[in-house]
Amino acid sequence: MLYDKVYVDYNSIILHVHIPKSGGTTVRENLVKLFKDYQVLRINEPNMNHYLSNQIDSFIDNKDKYQIKRWLKKFAITKKIIHIKNSIKNFYNRDENSIFRDFYALSTKEKQDLRFISLLQERMTIPNILGKNYLKTLIIRDPVSRIQSYYFQSKKKNKIKHDNNRSHHITKPYMVAADKYNINDFIKYLYDERPFIVSNPNCVCLSGTNDFLNTKKIIDTEFFLAAPIEQLDKFLNLILIKLFHKKEMKFQKYNVGTNNDEKIVISEKLIEKIKFTNKADIDLKAHIELEFNNILNDQTI
Repeated sequence: MLYDKVYVDYNSIILHVHIPKSGGTTVRENLVKLFKDYQVLRINEPNMNHYLSNQIDSFIDNKDKYQIKRWLKKFAITKKIIHIKNSIKNFYNRDENSIFRDFYALSTKEKQDLRFISLLQERMTIPNILGKNYLKTLIIRDPVSRIQSYYFQSKKKNKIKHDNNRSHHITKPYMVAADKYNINDFIKYLYDERPFIVSNPNCVCLSGTNDFLNTKKIIDTEFFLAAPIEQLDKFLNLILIKLFHKKEMKFQKYNVGTNNDEKIVISEKLIEKIKFTNKADIDLKAHIELEFNNILNDQTI
């Protein structure tokens, strides 16, 4: 990792690669507090791609749509509407609902002003901003608890939508499956229909392969900082110290899944399958833990 090697200045942008169910919301919502609103951007996987199919979807060109947005943003009335909207919405919901915060709808100046980008995608795609240096970061979680978290978080979201008579808004197929199946059948469904959720998502996202060594090289040579989810607070504190010269502080947890009150467990057979099909990610987590602890040992946290 490059934590003790990279030069950090005003041209540096934190780029957090958010693997779903790996603490990315907590990272994002704590770090945005350290920046101005205009310095922050959230980039989601397009809805037509994000875990909707077990096939590789073709890219859909939306350049015309973004050009229209850039044109609309030139008008004073549009700027006024955006300002009012941002004033009455908290940050957690703002980027998700703002039609003018698409990366490709930003002006050159707006891109130059960015200091923190949260990137939620199935593949690590680095936005092109002239002159900017990316400080890539990652949180990694063990595959068994991450897949289990998918199930309980989906059940939680489904319940909220059902209670508010909004069940028709459930669009992601794996969320619908969580309503239909017990946890073991849900995991079998993922393996059959959404294999990229359950098979080395970290390695595939970073390197486009299921190969640990390829991905390890990327972590070692390209990433500013990566950490296991168990040390998320220390990860955030290291960023505070390096980038803001601040001391340790308490961080709030976000998007925490529902508790497993009924002590529902994944079958031993499926646990073994998860471990076998995620060996590259398991090896990657062990490597990240070792490297992160080496960095910690050189700090005074």
